[in-house]
Amino acid sequence: MTAVALILMLSGCGSDENGAQLSSAGAAGTGTAAVAPTPTPTPAAPSYTYEKAANLKVDRTFTGYDRFSSTGTDGKFTTVEFSSSDTAVTSWGKAESKITFADSADLPDGGVYSFPNISAGTGLRIETTTRLVALELPDKLPDYQYFTFAEYGDSSKYRSFVIGSPTNPAELNGIAKLTYSAMINEEEKKAGAKPASLTVDLAKSVVSGTVPMFDDGDALDMTLTGTIDAAKHIKGTLQSVDGKLTGEYRGRPFGPGGKELALVIVLKEADGTLQQAHLTASLQQ
Repeated sequence: MTAVALILMLSGCGSDENGAQLSSAGAAGTGTAAVAPTPTPTPAAPSYTYEKAANLKVDRTFTGYDRFSSTGTDGKFTTVEFSSSDTAVTSWGKAESKITFADSADLPDGGVYSFPNISAGTGLRIETTTRLVALELPDKLPDYQYFTFAEYGDSSKYRSFVIGSPTNPAELNGIAKLTYSAMINEEEKKAGAKPASLTVDLAKSVVSGTVPMFDDGDALDMTLTGTIDAAKHIKGTLQSVDGKLTGEYRGRPFGPGGKELALVIVLKEADGTLQQAHLTASLQQ
């Protein structure tokens, strides 16, 4: 009924030679020149660029991720583990059409998959009878620029990433609140369906809102609660308004000033079935 099931369809001073500055007088009682400690260099601030994420016409590296990993048997997934990184790299090599999933040595083939002679522009999705490998933003989400999704799946493992150009956390310091127009599984919405407000209260470090989730055009309202930390990582839980569907999510803002927001979601129905979904959102003006 609701989201996409995790059952894979597989479809200036003098200095010595070491640079230490010398005092003009020796230490008392020793007759030896006192050496001032070498100043600790100030670390360079991270460099933030905001490339369009859904561009696979050139080699790409996506630094950082939010993801979940599921395991199961015969395509029925029963366990979920969430994780995040600010440094691990997911990459795309155009010449070999090669995707390398970050922190994924536990996946078959070490998380590296190549599809020679397959060209890609705004996304790549390869489905066989036994495996899914994808790096793409769904075609029905053309207005988003700064994030994309990556997926791996087979009958025993499923992994979903949101990656792209994360917002520089420093850009959001001093901002009290971000309000987004948000949907879950937005690519499945019916014509005329409207997003709802999701609030990221930076002053209180909390996330809240009730937004529509779509499955084959049907809508179900989901209430989200969560937190945002100093690095602007977002995590929390969600529940359908009728209480029959619950889940967890992870994500972060993307683009300059937190222009976009993307979350990876795992949902659990009453019978224990696990499903995956995405929340996508734009900052309200």
